[in-house]
Amino acid sequence: MKKIIYTLTLFLLLISCLQQGIKPLTKYVDPMIGTDAHGHTFPGATTPFGMVQLSPSNDFKNWDWCAGYHYSDSIIKGFAHNHISGAGLSGLGDILIMPTMGKKTTKSGTDELVDLSYRSRFSHNTESARAGYYAVTLEDYNINVELTATTRVGFHKYTFNTAGEVDIVIDPTHAVMEKASETSIEIISDTEIRGFKQIVMGLNKNRYAYFSAKFSKPFVSTTITNNDIPIEVDKLTAAKAKGFVTFNVEKGEAIEISVTLSAVDYTGVEKNYKAEAEGKSFADVLKETTSTWDQVLNKIVINDLSSDAKKRTFYTAIYHSFISPNIISDVDGRYVVEGKTYPSNIVQYSNYSTWDTYRAEHPLLTIIDQESTSKMVNSLISRDTQVGIGQPVWELVGYDNACMIGYTTSSVIGDAVLKDIQGINKEEAFYSMYKSAFDLSKHSAVYDVSGLEDYINYGYVTAETGSSVSKTTEYNYHDFVIARVAEKLGKTAEAEEFYDRSFGYRGLFNKDNGYLYPVFSNGDMRSLDLTTWDNLITNYISGNIWAYSAYTPHDMMGIIQLHGGKEEYAAWLDKVFLDTTVLGGAQHVDISGFIGKYGHGDEPGHQMPYLYNYVGQPWKGQKYINEVVSTMYSDKPDGMINNEDLGQMSAWYIFSTLGFYPVSPADLSYQLGAPYHESATLNLENGNMFIVNAINLSDENFYVQSVKLNGIEYDKSYINHEDIMNGGILEFTMGNTPNKNYGSKDSSTSIGEVIGEANILSKATASPYDINPSYFFSNSHIAQLKSNDKGVEIHYTTDGSMPTLKSTKFVNPIIIKENCTLKAIAVKEGLNPSKVYEKPIFKSVFPLLKKGYPKVVMNNWSEPNYGKSDGSMLFDEITGSSSYGDAKWTGMKEVIDVDLDLGTNQTISNVSIGVLNDIGTWIFPAASIQIYGAVSKENLKLIGEKSFEAKKGFDKEVIRKILQLEKGNYRYLKAVIIPFGVAPEWHAAAGNKVWLFVDEIIFY
Repeated sequence: MKKIIYTLTLFLLLISCLQQGIKPLTKYVDPMIGTDAHGHTFPGATTPFGMVQLSPSNDFKNWDWCAGYHYSDSIIKGFAHNHISGAGLSGLGDILIMPTMGKKTTKSGTDELVDLSYRSRFSHNTESARAGYYAVTLEDYNINVELTATTRVGFHKYTFNTAGEVDIVIDPTHAVMEKASETSIEIISDTEIRGFKQIVMGLNKNRYAYFSAKFSKPFVSTTITNNDIPIEVDKLTAAKAKGFVTFNVEKGEAIEISVTLSAVDYTGVEKNYKAEAEGKSFADVLKETTSTWDQVLNKIVINDLSSDAKKRTFYTAIYHSFISPNIISDVDGRYVVEGKTYPSNIVQYSNYSTWDTYRAEHPLLTIIDQESTSKMVNSLISRDTQVGIGQPVWELVGYDNACMIGYTTSSVIGDAVLKDIQGINKEEAFYSMYKSAFDLSKHSAVYDVSGLEDYINYGYVTAETGSSVSKTTEYNYHDFVIARVAEKLGKTAEAEEFYDRSFGYRGLFNKDNGYLYPVFSNGDMRSLDLTTWDNLITNYISGNIWAYSAYTPHDMMGIIQLHGGKEEYAAWLDKVFLDTTVLGGAQHVDISGFIGKYGHGDEPGHQMPYLYNYVGQPWKGQKYINEVVSTMYSDKPDGMINNEDLGQMSAWYIFSTLGFYPVSPADLSYQLGAPYHESATLNLENGNMFIVNAINLSDENFYVQSVKLNGIEYDKSYINHEDIMNGGILEFTMGNTPNKNYGSKDSSTSIGEVIGEANILSKATASPYDINPSYFFSNSHIAQLKSNDKGVEIHYTTDGSMPTLKSTKFVNPIIIKENCTLKAIAVKEGLNPSKVYEKPIFKSVFPLLKKGYPKVVMNNWSEPNYGKSDGSMLFDEITGSSSYGDAKWTGMKEVIDVDLDLGTNQTISNVSIGVLNDIGTWIFPAASIQIYGAVSKENLKLIGEKSFEAKKGFDKEVIRKILQLEKGNYRYLKAVIIPFGVAPEWHAAAGNKVWLFVDEIIFY
């Protein structure tokens, strides 16, 4: 009888929804949400996953201008045609258009000199934005600007409130933290201008943005400028080619412009225009785009009785979830990846911030937009099957900037395969995932080398590599996804291999406090000071030890076993959520939105409130989930606690306000939380509806009392993917006090009863090390090699070559009398060989000094900087790696000027100084080095000097500069290391000061 009643209810609901049709929901979307604080969203016009994001743009002033716009601004530079939505990195801002009156200039100027440039002041009072539409009044010109877009075309409508002569500026040089190396402007007719912009994306890699601007009215004249100086030509290609077109207008007259983009060529531009814009007015496109967004927004419809604030927050979250990834292929299928053009019979996408979005954004799309999911996954797979470059780390418009970590696209691909989304070749998908898990070339530009070689060998990324815990746990989850797909495809051996790999985090577990700690290749656990951010930021992404110690979503049984059981794990979670201690040092900008030490603004912890489900205490998670959705999201410009991150922050909100969340998407289940809407209907592509109802919900009643699924009592704290896709009704009954019985039984949890102990695999031999702690010697260094494993053989070299089993076997202490790098390897039967131990050993006067010397004085410590203000890191016998974030470097943008007092006179003839070359991240080698010496402070004289040239390359390497000095006896020394200064024209940082990173200054 209950089943009959349920079926009838669902049938009546379906009929009701069909009768209502598509609701007009774009009015509830406010793209201004997230444009203030650290949200990093843009307010302009775009379409679902469109190539064009037409939005007001400005100079990159600081991190909060990553999208080219920030709500605190009061000046608009112009309207550019692509922007990144809510990322922690910046880029794009291609092809800026700006209407002006009375300026007659292409000078972009500065905000401080707004009256001398084409910029304009504006007020938020005249701004208006909704899905697919943006409007503002430019106060300097009294011009009303309206923007809308198709997938590949941006539409402008300028209404002039003053009669007279107007100029519309076309500036291809504009960029958001990029540098146009070449631009072009060409007059095609009296209604069309076209051109391109070239951007250097790396060594031998250039990105192009081709465009055509077509005007609804003929212009009376044109002006092309070279470096802002007018010249008499109809076409110009130069470093700074710009232009403007001139019209005479009546008061109230409007001019419309369609600006079409292509990354390929002008042929692509014209095809895109004909397919999407030809014959269409601004009003036509706005109507089409509004309809398209209404179709998307109706995928999930919440109760009409919800407050307008809740509707704005929720539907804007859906809007933000459908902005990225972005289409990069033209209508003819051609697209560009890493500077090369390819044909394609599928739509190609890019702007994959998958380190963020594999957690909730892409799982959300597997429920409500499987058609787009299939296209995106096929696009990713083609990076292997067609392009042959492997999976990207963080791909922006076809170029992998590799700013993050992991092979996170495997999670996106695997999730779609496991959910049987149609149109995906499962064998090709598995091949691409499998290959990415062995790709040793994908290193992070920010977070050090991948560490994947050690991960494969040891089962974890060793502490010698930066962010080792974060990398280990991310790799573990990706490997779990690969294992699940292998299992689904009947690949038993591969499934077993990757299941084993997925448990590597267990070897990092610190039983003293329950955190995951970095572990060196020799088996020693790194010591951490948990009272300061300093250690945390180098060992965990954003310093988030709490999130990454809880990031074991695929192995909740294992982590709970390591903690000692469910009660112990619950107590550990409590400690994290209730820990309000203040840490010293500089906090990373990406971690924010704290409840205790849970930082909601940093994605790796997004699953944490739901972990209480696994230990039978879901009511605690319900409390924290409600706190996040009600205090860290709102319908205001600052309505996001941190970067929106291309849909992830919004997807978390959508899931959590519906009442369930994909803690481990690949296990095809969702942990139940606490719904935030009285009713929500998911309109699925298969024709089914999945409805979530919350009975007795209010601001106070956020605790779940009981749950029903399809009218039947449901005692589980999770729901399966197929239950959602089959359609049905999930009903929560809410109350103002916790029901501690709901979800408390082992049988209610997705892991069941926890018994036994977690197995910790030992895969590789502990690496050897020199028990002599010194890196410096005066006459000789005696090296004594040892391994923490018993019964090992150690082989070594001192000539720079890599040790093998054929290298000298260590038996007796090694006497070293010249600068060298000692390398050693340990082997043991039944285990993989160890990581190669490397120890640079330098001749130095420092071992000869009295205790307390040298005394170091840093003369000009200035912000911004890396390292320590006392200069001690320059002489701590710890040499920096090729990663600037390894906490071993002293870095500034100014001269590094440091004084030394050796205590006594010492004979010195040489100095060795390590400098970092990482030009891609604005770190240039020194321009010159000067060394001064004397027996007294007052009589310092120049005893050595050398100048250097920076090569035009993007190699990431440590360069050790050796200077021969005027040999003599010195007590007092001064090292002056002069930075490169201002970046050259060919670099993206052109005109800005670049960094100087120095480590280990050694006199001998």
